[in-house]
Amino acid sequence: MQNTGAKRLRLASGALIWSASSIALAQMTDQAIDGAPNSESPVSLQTSAPADMPGDKLFGSFGVDYASHFVSYGADVWGGGDEFYGSQDTTFAHVDLGAELPNGFAVTFGVWSDINNNADDTLGGNIQEIDVYGGISYTYDALSLGLTYQQWFYGSEVEHILDVSAGYDDSALWGSSGFALNPSFVTHIRVNGQPGQEEGAVFVGAVEPAFPLTEGQAWPVTLSVPTSIGFMTDDFQGGDGGFGYTSIGATATIGLSAIPIGYGDWSLALNTTYYHTDQSVIPANPENNFLTGMASIAMAF
Repeated sequence: MQNTGAKRLRLASGALIWSASSIALAQMTDQAIDGAPNSESPVSLQTSAPADMPGDKLFGSFGVDYASHFVSYGADVWGGGDEFYGSQDTTFAHVDLGAELPNGFAVTFGVWSDINNNADDTLGGNIQEIDVYGGISYTYDALSLGLTYQQWFYGSEVEHILDVSAGYDDSALWGSSGFALNPSFVTHIRVNGQPGQEEGAVFVGAVEPAFPLTEGQAWPVTLSVPTSIGFMTDDFQGGDGGFGYTSIGATATIGLSAIPIGYGDWSLALNTTYYHTDQSVIPANPENNFLTGMASIAMAF
């Protein structure tokens, strides 16, 4: 049950849903984004294509998030409710690797984990869940399409997921302002659930307006406002179908440009997100309205 607030931010990978994590690929500096599959090289300024360098077609990230809640498609997994960094906080760790392919295609692979002592029945130590996933994406101009297959290991069973996604890089529409809405849409399909889970789907539309606050060489700061709305089929979260949740947040990302580029593109991020959920669709939540927080460090290359 991946934290959608985190994974949603991985749109830059081209798979469009690995929104883990959490904040790594979405907070790359320009140098890192130039190596990502949905970046656009200013071909009109090039008289010839530069020769490929070793590793040019590979990209990836790793990161660690300290979160007040674990929210999976509107469901407050550990029941944090209205406690902000209370007894149900958790830590996410994640690694993503990818490679650019010819003609706008790219492949991505990753592992995500939920680490805490919120339950006695774990996968080992304090590891409550491990998700593995792989996907393929296609980018044409500013449009990216993605297909991601995932296996979520938690408890003693496995949940199988297929995500179909689309995203649009609208930054060129706003000139040199640095602003973008970053609209995306994901169909999250539970292909085969754990015992007691119904197969079904969640449909999530999102935008994430983003703009630079400062552009200093050592500590550039970017503010984004991730906003989403989700609808789901009957019994997906144990309740009715229909409107499930909406969320709006604010993320301040600090680029650690003082770290030499040879060590990767490092960033810190602070996020807070407000959720409103429908009790008839997600009945297990202890509160229908709650505020979450997350502090992250990530490195991308």
